[in-house]
Amino acid sequence: MMAVVGMLVHNADIEFPGYLSKEQGIRFADIPNGMNGLFSVPLAGLTQIFFFMGFLELAVWPASNYSGDYNLGYGRPFVPNFLDGDELKRKLDIEINQGRAAMLGIFGAMVGEAVTGQTLAEQVASGNMIGYGPPS
Repeated sequence: MMAVVGMLVHNADIEFPGYLSKEQGIRFADIPNGMNGLFSVPLAGLTQIFFFMGFLELAVWPASNYSGDYNLGYGRPFVPNFLDGDELKRKLDIEINQGRAAMLGIFGAMVGEAVTGQTLAEQVASGNMIGYGPPS
């Protein structure tokens, strides 16, 4: 889900102010949208992302916990609401299904960009949403 939100925010040209790498003179605004942005990030930045994701997977949300329940609660922010039984199972199923939909969404955007050569924002702006050009 974070990938889809990140893609939508970046396609809307919302970037952090300042430098991604002061040594190399790369600003956050210099990173292009879409998959080309991945190749514009310096190796040290990609390494930091990789190790941070590994830390999250191993220490914060362990991948060995297949239940999907990380004891974070559900409900409003800052107001914990712990559930049991059928309601907990229903909420976990909803969360898993939303995660699957988000994975399909980011994969669809990546495939669409590979096929058309346009980012999602460029496809929407040109009406090229099915990969075959704008409808006539």
